[in-house]
Amino acid sequence: MSVVQRLLWLVPVALVAACASSLRPGEHAPVEFSEAVHPQAEDGFPNWPVPPDRAETLLTSGNFEVREVKGAGGGTTGAEKHTLYFPDPDIEFKVKWKVVPGDLDGINNSPRKELAAYAIQTILFEPQNYVVPTSVVLCVPIDQYRERHPMATPTVSGTKCVMGVLSVWLQDVTVPEELYDPERFVSDAQYAHYLSNLNLFTYLVDHRDGRDGNFLVSTDDSRRQAFAVDNGISFGPMVFNYFVPNWTHLRVAAVRTETIERLRKLQRKDLDFLLVVVQLEADESGMLVNVPPGPPINPAGGANERDGVVQFGLKTKEIDSVFSRIQKLIQAVDAGEVPGF
Repeated sequence: MSVVQRLLWLVPVALVAACASSLRPGEHAPVEFSEAVHPQAEDGFPNWPVPPDRAETLLTSGNFEVREVKGAGGGTTGAEKHTLYFPDPDIEFKVKWKVVPGDLDGINNSPRKELAAYAIQTILFEPQNYVVPTSVVLCVPIDQYRERHPMATPTVSGTKCVMGVLSVWLQDVTVPEELYDPERFVSDAQYAHYLSNLNLFTYLVDHRDGRDGNFLVSTDDSRRQAFAVDNGISFGPMVFNYFVPNWTHLRVAAVRTETIERLRKLQRKDLDFLLVVVQLEADESGMLVNVPPGPPINPAGGANERDGVVQFGLKTKEIDSVFSRIQKLIQAVDAGEVPGF
């Protein structure tokens, strides 16, 4: 059997295995601490250039100067690393810029899923515990964008701008040699705090791209906060990266009880905000500007455009799946299959 034949044979097997929505709690050594910790950094956000809410305000304002543009490293979506200067409040920080595809959604470039991943963590954690960098949509005037990309065309017909997703570039982080150390998890409460946050998030969003570079950790090993910086292949994708160990199931030995109690309070309707997490509307000049989210144009669509209104969010069936995973997790905790701390 050739290598190609072996790969073709493995694909359906991998698809079946990865599509199973299993918690896979497995057998773990019990944690050696009885209570969760609440790590406190001196400035609260040591790996962020500015706190998440402040970053969102600054980026959506569009009031900045692009001072440097570089490639963003690996990947197939043409992402760029931009250095932005904000005259008010006179600060500079880096972001990742990724152009929105012409059909507003893609297999390996799904802005709506990136934005939904950022939004869903707001019901799981306090901002200091966020695992996804702030991400916003911005539409750059076409004339300005063509200064660097002469052949660019407007993302949405009838408008005069190019849409892209801006994501905060975290600082003092690195790609870990080993993301999860089971022995350290059961003995180090602070380490467990951050890894539990990350894994609970990846489980709930059904994260299916665990390749190196998609997860980062703080370079300060004494408070090893972990982050998921690429979440476009999530929420039950049909095509995904099955050649790497994925984090769609629980790997950690226990989960934070505080987060489980947050989830217990949720009803299905509480997740409907995920139908539209970002909305833009065309103004008189043909620019698409951010406005408060309204009712979904098409709840089954996810990424929709109609009459100059663009919406990004999850499909109804994807939200149903998130809620199902929440319920399954709570049941597993109550049955003692997944320990809490």
